[in-house]
Amino acid sequence: MDNDSARVAWITLCKNKNNAQPVDISYEDIIIYRVHEAIDKHQMAGVITHIRPHLICLDFDFPDLPDLQLLRQIRASYSTIPLIMLTVQHSESLAVWAFRTGVRNYLVKPLSVDGLLKEITQFINQLDPKFSNPRINLLRHYQIPPEFHFISSGWSSKRTLTAINYVEAHFHEKIAEKEMAALCGMSVFTFSRLFRTEHHMTFREFLIRYRITQAKEFLRNPQITVTDVAQLSGFTDTSGFARLFKRYIGMAPSSYQKRHVD
Repeated sequence: MDNDSARVAWITLCKNKNNAQPVDISYEDIIIYRVHEAIDKHQMAGVITHIRPHLICLDFDFPDLPDLQLLRQIRASYSTIPLIMLTVQHSESLAVWAFRTGVRNYLVKPLSVDGLLKEITQFINQLDPKFSNPRINLLRHYQIPPEFHFISSGWSSKRTLTAINYVEAHFHEKIAEKEMAALCGMSVFTFSRLFRTEHHMTFREFLIRYRITQAKEFLRNPQITVTDVAQLSGFTDTSGFARLFKRYIGMAPSSYQKRHVD
């Protein structure tokens, strides 16, 4: 390897190869080493040890829970190597999680090759000539957004995906099933029947489960109150939230908070 060049480990984790970012290039003093196959944390160690990169790029299309767990493992194991994330997923919650986990930049594809090179070049230029260690983000164990606990690659073809995406972005707001039906271009009856067929639960059940999962993540913060968690999670009153939380989780929100604070 050329010790005078900036080395970039480009790891492609796209489920659909057509969504992979074109990047088989070298540019000025930057050498990009592309890893095409998805790899686990053990293989990852060998790749990173061999390349000795100054920058890691993770190329996703629609990341799921295992993908994000792998990203977090990389950050934990190689916290001194800056990391850039690319994804087709335009998600504010995912971007917030990524930055808090220590990702240096969150880029939404598709990107032009020139645009991507500009991003990488600007980032590399921010490093000192010896590529010294960047800052270490102490929040690398920040909880993965709960919506990505549900998402799987098989959902991309489901006709109710628009409603799922809406819930991801607006779970804290009032959401009516008839509005979701209209959003999907269906009658309420058709939407209700199809949602149950595709997800094996009613839309209302999904919405409650989703909000409860979000509430569990909020409760890991020891400074937040149960009342605030109820409001942030989309529940209209604290007592109703507490009853539902105990029904689904088996304990009161306050008890869960005491056991699971980060």
